Amino acid sequence: MASKIYHCTIEVRGYELDSLGHVNHAMYFSYLEHARWKMLEQEGITLSVFETWKRWPVVVGIEAHFLRPTYISETLNIKTMVVEHGRASFIFDQVISRGEQAVFRAKVRATLLNERGRPSDLPTEMGRLWQETTIGGAV
Repeated sequence: MASKIYHCTIEVRGYELDSLGHVNHAMYFSYLEHARWKMLEQEGITLSVFETWKRWPVVVGIEAHFLRPTYISETLNIKTMVVEHGRASFIFDQVISRGEQAVFRAKVRATLLNERGRPSDLPTEMGRLWQETTIGGAV
């Protein structure tokens, strides 16, 4: 069974460009973050849900690959998949594409922290969701 793929689109804005006229490298991380929140929102998990759980997601690592530059007014598609999950952490594969051409690829590891800033078990609802949408196993 393949992982469920979530889609999000973003149009490149002028203030995101560097002095060479293409998207500044740091912006790709903002695009990825936006897409992960949209993915969670599609599954009914919002910031208020995390508040109720008293657990919050935090990125703890990113492996990034810049493949091609992107430019103002281009529409980018971001594909997000949860590919592994464990007791308190999960890994996303994310690909940013222009049309069919990948321009950026990343593997993002996140964990849930509790009110004391310590790793915390996934809430039952989130664990069930990851189980239903991923091919991967324990992290």
